[in-house]
Amino acid sequence: MSVAKNVLRKILYSVGIFGLIHRLRNRHTLTVFMFHRVLPKQSAEYQTAEKEFTFSVEGFGRCLDFIQRHYHIVSQADVTAHLNGQQRLPQCAGLITFDDGWRDTLTHALPELKKRALPAVLFLATEVVDLQANDWWQDVLVEFIAQEGGLSRLESAVEALRASALDPDEKSALVGRRQPAEDDAFRLCHVTATLAAMDESQRQAILQPMVSRPPGARQMLSRADLDLLRPWITIAGHGHSHAPLSHHPRARDDLATCRAQLQAIGGEDTVMSFPHGAYDETTLDQAQAAGFRVCYSSDPTLVSTSSARPTRAPLGRIHIPENEWTCDENGIAAEKLATFVFFRTIEQ
Repeated sequence: MSVAKNVLRKILYSVGIFGLIHRLRNRHTLTVFMFHRVLPKQSAEYQTAEKEFTFSVEGFGRCLDFIQRHYHIVSQADVTAHLNGQQRLPQCAGLITFDDGWRDTLTHALPELKKRALPAVLFLATEVVDLQANDWWQDVLVEFIAQEGGLSRLESAVEALRASALDPDEKSALVGRRQPAEDDAFRLCHVTATLAAMDESQRQAILQPMVSRPPGARQMLSRADLDLLRPWITIAGHGHSHAPLSHHPRARDDLATCRAQLQAIGGEDTVMSFPHGAYDETTLDQAQAAGFRVCYSSDPTLVSTSSARPTRAPLGRIHIPENEWTCDENGIAAEKLATFVFFRTIEQ
């Protein structure tokens, strides 16, 4: 964007024009903010983290200040009560959410929330609290996929492991068989779902030889950590294995296990978000059948609060990055955040 446009945007925000438009346009909406990781910028973990989904602690604090300035922050209990017709949400409502179950949600995000007395929701992939490895297998997966030819090599390794478990007749049917051409996003969803359906030892047998990492601290939350998140952060579901459920060969089982685990840890067992934002009509049916009454997507839309909505329709969420879309040379810029979130599509 030209310098002139940047200056104009800064002026429109600083004199309150953007804020006024937001208060009028979005007064009957809920904006659901989606975060993943929060880490100190100088840390080794930050340097290797997937930047699209990682905030610096300072940047996250600035983002929370912006959110607190322009939104009435609500809890998941408020949202559920609103959807059940038991209460109205305030104008320009906002809900802060985190995905997956990274331990830095506890160590770095929670202190920033507590400073501002802000509630939040953690959509927990319930498997992670019991995994033995310090490195989350999906983080290892992302690192390997980023390598040249990584996705193709991973597909070959997965197919080889699957073929080794087949009987001779099934194995001969695989020889020379080619997969239909698909885009990389579809292929990645498929291989992630296949790995997620395996037990931990099988996954490690595939992934460990592919990525060499020095020993590090545990990346994901443990069961003991969950108690430390309460009462500030509500724990809801994000599937069990964090597989893209629309590709998962046993999605029903994954959802059922997720809900059972939420019940065991005292989480909110009727609320979930779809891992990887992947869902279709079948997935919606499966989530409802498993007992999840409030579902969130990763569709970047604002939720209308002015009228009743279909009970099965997932609520959209806005993924907030710390990059050129939201930052200037000094870090998080309020005027850029404003244009990034204020003018999103309101669901029909």
